[in-house]
Amino acid sequence: MNFFGHAVVAGWTGARAGAVLGSMLPDFEAMVKVRVLDVRDEDIERGVELHHRTDDAFHATPTFLSLCTEALAKLAALGVRRGTARAVAHVGSEMFLDGWLAQDDLHARTYLTAFYPGLMAKLQWEDRGEAFAKLHKRLSTWGPPRDYRSPAFVLQRLNDVLQSRRRLAVVDEQRPLIAEFLPTLRSSVEQRAPELLDELQDTLGLDH
Repeated sequence: MNFFGHAVVAGWTGARAGAVLGSMLPDFEAMVKVRVLDVRDEDIERGVELHHRTDDAFHATPTFLSLCTEALAKLAALGVRRGTARAVAHVGSEMFLDGWLAQDDLHARTYLTAFYPGLMAKLQWEDRGEAFAKLHKRLSTWGPPRDYRSPAFVLQRLNDVLQSRRRLAVVDEQRPLIAEFLPTLRSSVEQRAPELLDELQDTLGLDH
């Protein structure tokens, strides 16, 4: 699950701002490529634990597995190499789900609580928080990631995320093939998102 989706799940539990931040923290660590050395807040710790439970549950939902399997097959049929096709199917589905979820104003408000400045002091980063401070400013200024509904934006993000992984990277000659497919993937994700979220809530034992 991508970072905004984790904030939505934290909102389902009635989590306070610290837990909403914690629910996204492992993703933020990956984004800035810097480790958190210490967390000095119980709410943030609970959010981190929820993040890992959510990822385990999300990646096992029948709908997400079906979306990825179908997208992989379609991308491979278009001629996209298997490693890239698998990554685009998985990561692209998560990004489009974030874009769909971000249209909801309640989800957006929950997400933005995580950027309360006082929470930053509760985290000890390997680089003293320099990289996260920049990410924090960028994301809080950007607001809810509604751009993830845009296939062109998702294609650029996929390129950025995968470029350091030789077997997964989007190679130039296959970029048009992926661009052609992404609107189809977005439609599939948005059509099946309610079913996917129901499965996730059931697995996590949360009320609908």
